Amino acid sequence: MESAYEQIVVALDQLSAFDRQEVLAGGKYREMFIDNIDIGGVTSTQIDFYISKVAAHKTKDIESLKILDDAIENTFEDELTQAVHNQELLKEHIRAYVVQEQVANGLTFDEASAYQPTKVEYLSALDAVRHKHGIVPNKHEILLNAIEETLENAIIIFGRPDLTKTQILKACRKDKGSWRAVASETLTYLSGKNKIMKVGSRYHHNNARLRMVETDFTRKVFESLYGGRSINGIVKRIGYDNVFGRRKVRQTLDFLEKEGLVVCQNYRWSQNALY
Repeated sequence: MESAYEQIVVALDQLSAFDRQEVLAGGKYREMFIDNIDIGGVTSTQIDFYISKVAAHKTKDIESLKILDDAIENTFEDELTQAVHNQELLKEHIRAYVVQEQVANGLTFDEASAYQPTKVEYLSALDAVRHKHGIVPNKHEILLNAIEETLENAIIIFGRPDLTKTQILKACRKDKGSWRAVASETLTYLSGKNKIMKVGSRYHHNNARLRMVETDFTRKVFESLYGGRSINGIVKRIGYDNVFGRRKVRQTLDFLEKEGLVVCQNYRWSQNALY
């Protein structure tokens, strides 16, 4: 029986080249594709992550593959699914509210549709829409917004763009037991959606440009494999020639092999030229 990932690959291959590229790129085409595919026991959020994984495979985006594997394995709570749904619903209602307000202020419909509200105007519209439609935020929705905003302003708050989970929660004033589990799930979701990135134990917003991201260990290992190397050769090449380094390299190679990105022959590892 085909895995969920394999079923999605088959469904994508049945599309025209243009449609397939549009689905992989995201947006409305992906939403329509997800709405029209049914895989037992797999949520729409997980299907979304599987599609992103197909795209990451095509570009050999190793960092994203690791993040997406974590996200796919996470069975998200109903509260998070509802929070994501609420966010999309609010965006639509807020857009309509802003347009209506600007038309009332004398703008034409086209001018009102192109109008970008200030933050104060946006928050005012958000309050009005929540009240009108009775949309009450749960903990997941609160953190979806708070985490993104915190990481976007991390350089101002902490003097650096990447923060640990504890620093994020302290900045959000949510560093309490009941919020930490919700934060873990929300961070995984935002990473899978490519809105934030985890490097080591720290997270940064994808709009941020780190002066030097703690170089991703997996990328180092992968890039050291040109021409083929033994584990001994790899650890010497990347400067991790110790017991811990060898163990970490082996775990990384196992991951890359599982993803089909590397092969091993006669104890020598190399990039998979066929992939």
